[in-house]
This record gives sequence, structure tokens and C-alpha cells, in this order.
Amino acid sequence: MKALPAGSQGWGKFLVLEKTQRRIKDGREVINLKIGDAGGEIDSVVWDNCQVAGQLEIGAVVGVLGNLGSYNNRLQLTATRIKVLEEDPAQYMQGPAISLETLKEDFRRLLVSVSDPWMQDLLSRIFAPDLLDRFFRAPAARKIHHNYGGGLLEHTLSVANNCLDMAENYPSLNRDMLVTGAILHDIGKIYEYEMKPSPRYTTEGRMMGHIVLGAELVGEHIRSMRAEGLAFPVELEWMIRHLILAHHGSLEFGSPVLPLFPEAFVLYMMDNLDAKLFVYKNKIDENDGDDEFFTNYDNFHGQYFFTYRYPGEAGTTDEE
Repeated sequence: MKALPAGSQGWGKFLVLEKTQRRIKDGREVINLKIGDAGGEIDSVVWDNCQVAGQLEIGAVVGVLGNLGSYNNRLQLTATRIKVLEEDPAQYMQGPAISLETLKEDFRRLLVSVSDPWMQDLLSRIFAPDLLDRFFRAPAARKIHHNYGGGLLEHTLSVANNCLDMAENYPSLNRDMLVTGAILHDIGKIYEYEMKPSPRYTTEGRMMGHIVLGAELVGEHIRSMRAEGLAFPVELEWMIRHLILAHHGSLEFGSPVLPLFPEAFVLYMMDNLDAKLFVYKNKIDENDGDDEFFTNYDNFHGQYFFTYRYPGEAGTTDEE
């Protein structure tokens, strides 16, 4: 439906991701929905003259007929008819570009590739079956990047692969520490978010955030190891927990400390790179503007995005 120009009438089947009901100044009731399918999301407004058949709730699959327009530089669907359908919501949920099973196998290989015995033991304890299953299903964010089930796994692997490339280019970097940091940097997000059916903050997520939750989780497992008589190196604990605490790079963006050693700086840069490239790709792919070369102005990111993609094969040069 987003491919249709503003002013068109469109119909489609979607999953209700968010719902807000309010009364405006003239006393009319209005419902704002975020609806989506495997291809993306769109905002929809439901006025009191819209025909609604069924209980309109978050998680419902709906058939929607409406008119496409623009509001605050974003495509918006004004619904005229909605029918709640008895269909499986799973088929309308977004997911990683690569199959989840492939990502799971890649992650398991990454875990066993860490050769340092302390880091390997720590990772194996943290990623016990129950937590591993939760990690595989978790989103990486509520809105900005990888905000769907399996998104945390996809993002973690991408950051880890970026870190592996950096370790190869800069031999002074500790490869195992970079991989361990990449694997653990967002582990707190399994407690920060829950899927209902789109990502929602948990209470502890709102109260503490994933950075603190992740650092606490690592600290708990290290204390457990020491309680068993294992002499986990204090300096290594400092560094692993610092990797988590510093991975947003600055106090302004939520890290309580700045990156203080090379691996921490590299992790911050690779995490930021993956999140930002996700944003660029999505903004270009989901462009809902009328300009040939630019998206509408994005209020959140404070910029336009240039949508033209040179048709040559990625990664090649004229000499090739």
C-alpha cells in the first residue's frame, strides 16, 4: 500500500501494532493505529464515521480500506472500513532479512569461536537454553533499528562480524574480547523489551535500561563463578562490563562511561555503524515522499535521505 501515491485509495491486510484512542476538541473520538505487515508499517487514523467490524485491539489482524494522505511528512492512511479477521498474526510480523534458523546457527558458531577459557566459560553460562531462546526472539529496539522479533540476534551478529573485520585489520586488538563484547553488548535488551506484538518496554526496562541490566547480568554470573571457587580475573571483569557500559559512546546517548580502551571504542563504533546503516537502508527502501531523489524530511533524525542508488553491482569498481 505504501507504494501507492498520496490521494489514492488502498486496501490491505495488516497486524495492529499500536493503538491510541483519544477525544479531540470538538468532542469527536479518534483512534490512531500503527499497522504493519512483513514489508513494513504505516500510520492509520480511524475517525468515528469509519465502519469497524469486530474488536479493534493490538495484535488483531485487520482488513483495512482507506485513503492515503500525508501528515507531518509521513504517509498516513485514513481508514473508511475495517474488519477484524481470524488469521494468524505471525505471517504479518516483520523479521530478519535472513532466515532465523540460519542466524541461530551463525550465532552458535560465533559463541564457540571464543577461545579464551574465561570468556568462553562466561558466555556458555550466560547463554543457557532458556536465555538463548529468549535472546533469539528478542527485538533490538522499540522503533529505530531491528525492531522486530529476531532483531537482536541479527544486530548482534552484524556487530560481531564488523568487530571481526576490525580485529583482522588491527592485530593489536584482542579478538576474543571484541567478540565477547559484541555478543554481550545488548544482552540487557532481553529484559528491556517484550513483543506485544511490537516491542514494548518492560517495567524494569523503563526503570533501568538495557545497559545497566546487561552489566548486572554479567556481574551476577561472574560472582557465581567465583562462588564456585573459580578465580575469574578482576581486570577482565572490569573490561567486559565496561564494554557493555560504554557501548553507546557518550553520556549524551546513555552510556554512564566513555570508552576507555581500544576494544571498547571499536565496539561502540561498530554498534553505531550497524544501527545507522539499518536506518539509511530502511528510509531509502520505505521512501514515501514525492521527490525523485529525496525522502520527506525526517523529524526524528533531523534530515532528508538521498534515495538514488547507483545501479552498478555493490562492491565493484570500474577497473573490475
